Amino acid sequence: MRKHNKNKSNFIVELSSRQGILFHLAGIAAIIWFLVRVLPRPDRIRYPCQQMSISVAIGYIAFWSLLWSAIFHGVGFWIRRVKYKTAAIAPIILVAFVLIFSITSNVYAINKTSNEKPLTPWEPIPNEPIGTPKGVNPGRVVWVWNPDATEEDLKGYWWLKQNNNQLVIDQMVSEGIKNLAGTDSEEEAWEILFKHFNLINGNGERDYQPGEKIAIKINLNNCYQIFSYFTKDNDRDASPYVVKAILRQLIYYIGVEQKDITIYDASRVMPNWFYRRVLYKEFPSSPLVPEFPNIHYVDGSGLMPGREKVQPTPDKIYFADGTGLYRTLPSCVVDADYIINIPLLKRHPIDFGVTLSGKNFFGTWIEPVMDVHNYHRSAFIEGNPAPQTDLLAHEQIGGKTILYLGDGTFATKIDHRTIDKFEMYPFNNDWTNSLFFSQDPIAIDSVMYDFLHTEGTNPCEGSQNYLHQSAEPNPDTYDPENDGSYLSESLGVHEHWEKSVDIFSSDRYLGPSSNGIDFVAIGQENANPGILITKPKMDYLYINGNEITRIGRTLIIGNIQIEAKINEVSEEIDKVEFYINNELVANFTEPPYVYLWSEYQIAMRQTIKVIAYYGTGETLVNELQVWKI
Repeated sequence: MRKHNKNKSNFIVELSSRQGILFHLAGIAAIIWFLVRVLPRPDRIRYPCQQMSISVAIGYIAFWSLLWSAIFHGVGFWIRRVKYKTAAIAPIILVAFVLIFSITSNVYAINKTSNEKPLTPWEPIPNEPIGTPKGVNPGRVVWVWNPDATEEDLKGYWWLKQNNNQLVIDQMVSEGIKNLAGTDSEEEAWEILFKHFNLINGNGERDYQPGEKIAIKINLNNCYQIFSYFTKDNDRDASPYVVKAILRQLIYYIGVEQKDITIYDASRVMPNWFYRRVLYKEFPSSPLVPEFPNIHYVDGSGLMPGREKVQPTPDKIYFADGTGLYRTLPSCVVDADYIINIPLLKRHPIDFGVTLSGKNFFGTWIEPVMDVHNYHRSAFIEGNPAPQTDLLAHEQIGGKTILYLGDGTFATKIDHRTIDKFEMYPFNNDWTNSLFFSQDPIAIDSVMYDFLHTEGTNPCEGSQNYLHQSAEPNPDTYDPENDGSYLSESLGVHEHWEKSVDIFSSDRYLGPSSNGIDFVAIGQENANPGILITKPKMDYLYINGNEITRIGRTLIIGNIQIEAKINEVSEEIDKVEFYINNELVANFTEPPYVYLWSEYQIAMRQTIKVIAYYGTGETLVNELQVWKI
């Protein structure tokens, strides 16, 4: 009993001592701000300020829920000790507890219902490619997976040095480039890629020439305010380690001079945490040794040392939305001879969309991005024109892109900022630790899209319309240069994979012999079967079995069904056991593996463990620490 109370008290002290009075003021203000702003207009829940207020409000409510449950339990124990003379105050305590809990439940309900939108589940039709494969190996997409690229248990922000293995990421980029070109050396691989690119663009079959400029488009979508230069958060933006790995390829294997390379996002600012980790060989370190001091780091403001402000040119991109919408291209794009596009493996909150290669080019013009959002939304209707197709078809943008490098070291599931672990095989509830390589923008986005959909993030069916539009463009629709010459050729091949085929098999897609995606998977030697606790999830709040939001630790209020699943075990499963604090509470001999946890708990730390038995004595084990009220 003493150990129980000590654990409970330590948790409450930890929560209440973090910020003292500011913690309470911030919590109350966040709740009021959320209610005043979101109740009249639920769509405001997507605003960045509301996303921040929700996180603060939920944390504050969770604190009081824990505190009142502890008080209620303590007073109840005290009443039992002193018997009936003090029992008269029990109703007062009960009313207070019910009032607090009712308020918190209502706020949670507002949060939950405001965030929900109608979505029709759908399953893609596999292995029906459309369009024309592109690239030196047409339609090839190389997926490189290495679970050692990142730390499974993060210490601080995802982008900190201790959470990323630069040597492993360097090796992944090397393997991706070599397999994309189909050769055994980096130098030869780049020569093959450049010669093919120049040949199809009318420049003759020639390699990279000294003095030619390369622009690298990164994704800094969450860095949209001036103060983002200084902000440190866990939002998913460009990885400095992936960017550093491609820079090392360009400089050390091709011989590109640093002054001829530009890293840019024209519509955002480049934060210090990113800039310093690219600039220096290692950061933090002592002494600090610059590795890439002569590269051009270009953003929308240029207000910090080492950052250059994006400059406009007379060149424009004209969109096919029917309103005459156009945007101004920056000099770093127009002056470039080649572009490398580094999208992220991300969902997008607008209408259950995705942020992949096509949308990553939204930071390739001078003016604000917001005015293009209506066109972007209309592109979710099958058959409508799509801005991604305009961008990929433009001679200065998609026409200059020699390489698409998809960064899936950390992926998002619910929006464009929140990193999350993937349950699907081979990730087994780990970070995705993946990189994707292609010269075919439609093929690489199709593959990354399939990863997101298979994981269950379920982007809506309309969000793939831009892939259809780009693979088979509407006639007389896309003239992004406004020169009277409409896009009439396919920009690449679109195909969905067959989920029943092993994820490491090239047969997951039809391949080049059937005009499909040429899928090359690297990393199967690192794959293992796994047993997962799919509910509750780590770091989420649950009330009566309903998932509410992420709060930084797993907190369960009320009953919950514990759910487990098994990934990629070929033998028959003999049984699956469920344990609470090392006490066996249930076992199952066939799926579904679900246990209703309804026992009364008093805000104490619990350990959920599941064990699967199969084969000749093999076992799979997983456990999760939670707090339960």
